[in-house]
Amino acid sequence: MREEGTSSRAPSIPRATLVFAVACALLALLRFEGMAIGGVLVRPIAPLLDPRVQRHAGWVLAHVVLLFAAPLALARIGGMPRPEHLGLGIGDARRWGTITLGLLPLVVLGAAILAGVPGVAAHYRAHTAGISGLFGWFGWISMWGAAFFAWEFFFRGLLVVGLARDLGGPVAIVLHLLPFTLVHVGKPALEVLLTVPGGLVFGALAFRGRSMLGPFLLHWTLGASLDLFVALGVSALPSLASGG
Repeated sequence: MREEGTSSRAPSIPRATLVFAVACALLALLRFEGMAIGGVLVRPIAPLLDPRVQRHAGWVLAHVVLLFAAPLALARIGGMPRPEHLGLGIGDARRWGTITLGLLPLVVLGAAILAGVPGVAAHYRAHTAGISGLFGWFGWISMWGAAFFAWEFFFRGLLVVGLARDLGGPVAIVLHLLPFTLVHVGKPALEVLLTVPGGLVFGALAFRGRSMLGPFLLHWTLGASLDLFVALGVSALPSLASGG
């Protein structure tokens, strides 16, 4: 019986090896040259942006180009599966949707707990410094939503759903944990430790649901909630009564 979440296409270890190698190269490029690339990408729209978010906007654009546009284009040029076979589709919406809805409250609760950890709070307080007003926060959360979408396509779409066709789900899920964990190095220690169980859950959800949309919604909710809870802890959120 064919393994769920894969297709009838013949497995190819060389193809999976090539995909993983190219993915790691793109990830290294983001890691070491992402800020420089982002600076170039954001330059044409810089006059339209608040100076306080230009650096972050460039970083987000680097994510979108290197973790989404480039691998998707390379996959198509290389004759790889259609986007929906790389997790970029609805998949089994009932399965991943039910699990995602069940996990959302736990994700928000987890963000609230993490926001109280001194090292995590300090990191994200610096991350959101200067963001103010309702529109400022809406723009901030939306902007980073694009980065989370690219991130989840890359890790849970390309490296889990995509590689599961050749390696099987369990192997793809475990394999993708290596680069996923390494890119968190430099963040608070607790966050780095949580990438392993978090990556396992997100990877399994993507594989079983044949889509990266569930992990994307959970990861974006986690990031947005963490930023908001940290800001709330230092009274940095706008007041609805005052309009921000």
